[in-house]
Amino acid sequence: MTQKTMIIEQLGEEELLRPSLVNTALAANDRIKYYFTLLQAARSHAENPTSEFSNLKTEREAAGEYNTLLDRVVEGSEKMGSGIFKIPHADEIMSSLRTCLEEMAEPILRDDHEPPGQLLQRLERLTADLPSGEYGTITLEAIQAITAGKRTEGDSIHILVMDMHRGLNAMQAKLSRETINGARTYLLTAEDREMVEAFMEGLNRTSPLKFDHPGLGTTATRSGKRLVIQNDIGMTDAHVLVVTIEGATVSIIYTDIHMQRLQFFQGMFEGWHVRWHDTISKNADARFEQEVYHLSVGTYQALDAGELKQFLDHLGSRIVFMIDWNRARKRLRNFVRNSDAIGILTWAAQTDIGHRAWLQLGGESLIYGALESVTGAAVRPGEPLHQIIGRENAVNYLKWVLDTTKNSLVANHSLLLVRDEIKAELQRYFRSVNEELLSLIEEHTYLAFDVATAVRDSLLSIQRSYDKACIERSARRAKQWETRADDIVNKVRSLSTRMEAPDIFSHLISVTDDVCDYLEEACFYITLIPNGWGPATPIHKNLTNLAEIALLGSQEFIKVIIAAQYIYRGGGRMEMKTFLESVDRVISLEQVADEELRECHKTILRESADHRDLWLYSEIARNIENSTNAQRKSSHLMRDIIMEKIIR
Repeated sequence: MTQKTMIIEQLGEEELLRPSLVNTALAANDRIKYYFTLLQAARSHAENPTSEFSNLKTEREAAGEYNTLLDRVVEGSEKMGSGIFKIPHADEIMSSLRTCLEEMAEPILRDDHEPPGQLLQRLERLTADLPSGEYGTITLEAIQAITAGKRTEGDSIHILVMDMHRGLNAMQAKLSRETINGARTYLLTAEDREMVEAFMEGLNRTSPLKFDHPGLGTTATRSGKRLVIQNDIGMTDAHVLVVTIEGATVSIIYTDIHMQRLQFFQGMFEGWHVRWHDTISKNADARFEQEVYHLSVGTYQALDAGELKQFLDHLGSRIVFMIDWNRARKRLRNFVRNSDAIGILTWAAQTDIGHRAWLQLGGESLIYGALESVTGAAVRPGEPLHQIIGRENAVNYLKWVLDTTKNSLVANHSLLLVRDEIKAELQRYFRSVNEELLSLIEEHTYLAFDVATAVRDSLLSIQRSYDKACIERSARRAKQWETRADDIVNKVRSLSTRMEAPDIFSHLISVTDDVCDYLEEACFYITLIPNGWGPATPIHKNLTNLAEIALLGSQEFIKVIIAAQYIYRGGGRMEMKTFLESVDRVISLEQVADEELRECHKTILRESADHRDLWLYSEIARNIENSTNAQRKSSHLMRDIIMEKIIR
């Protein structure tokens, strides 16, 4: 006890003394966990001297133990005989363990509000059985008795430490005198508060994604030179996050019973240059090899306070994605490979979507229900979805499900609506690849029609009133539609790679996209037409006629694509007749556009005031007519595709 706390005690200010005692006790708890790990690692190395080992230096420093001689303990441990180990500095370790146990117990024994009960008796009995470590020897039985964590097998130092830690956490909550964005804090400096605020800003930004799951309680305190932030994550006892900040250095101590989740946690800091040290796997009891938990320590060195706050913000925002992570992984694994399941969860964390909403609304049962509805038969649980609709489709569908369930919970949609949406989306994946491609191309043709309409309306606007704002607005919308059309082109090209002859639809969408490109360019050039071009201008009449032809061609090409989809779904003679007639009309309209373009060129040469008008009007006419050429080429390609299908 420091002189300052002794003075406070003499003055009778017990409430001021208690936070310092709890702070000291929690620091002692960290060192005790290090001693447990040290003893187990020493025993393991003594039994298997040829195996790789860690000197636990990082764990020692993170726990606040400054005795550097302990870094040699693991390497110097030997097995002396049956059940006896020689462990360097064993007496110091045992002495420090006793001291830390007393420091942990002190604030609990002083607590007037919570009777200590049998704590003192347990402490005296268990410490009396602690070996002295004299001559540097400790028995296997003693190590097991110290570190055993199974309550069914009797009391132990480890169980006592867990019970005292639980009591200290309760006391810490009561001692908190300040709340910073939801974090219970005490003994903080002004600089500490800024760091806690940064951490909590990130945590609170994503914490709603846990929905009704408990957890994410945060406490922060100052321990000597370090600011310590602890988050309880979820409800699992061994799932703990402790963050210490000293200067611009951040140490992350993370424990987990699932190694894959620990690795996932580490992966969320790519790009932040966090140095992760060797992960230590520890047995809760040496007699139960399968009951292990893993401890990982990461270190981040910030350049300045601003970068430190950014890192703490990011760290806080990632914690929610650890809740129920392994549960979500196992359920996703029913439908896709384990690596794809982890990839989906990684994407969900990177996009701040998460997986808790999907689990809360039913998890795998939502997808099994959709499969049963879409296929008309019960699907065997465990049947991989990627074997039914393909790996890429399965991954994309599951990502969509996670996103939809999250949005639905946020918007408080009914479970019935969510199930219907999931069924409807799955139905889309059961279409043939060709049908899906045609559906995308249909969407593209509607965008081309919208752009053609914008061209026609802009020319009409010039004729009627020259509404400059309207013309520029049409050009902006045309650009947006053209950009969306480009996105569809990329989707078609990606999807068509799964076909036996991928070039067919890739070529078709490239030619079809020329329609949008030419019309969007024409819409832009129309914005350059100067004011004063009246309705009686012959050039205007010819351009408007040409734009009307392009618009009619877009309408007919939509009919071509729609009729083609009916044919792919098994349509008969009437559908084929409609398809061929629409193709023929597109070709005829292109021929009409050729004639109109010639008339337009004559008028432009005759009516243009100067070379600028000549160039501008010629470019508008050329782009509109080129769009009809692309419509004709697209119709020819679509006819070839349908005819090839019929021949097959």
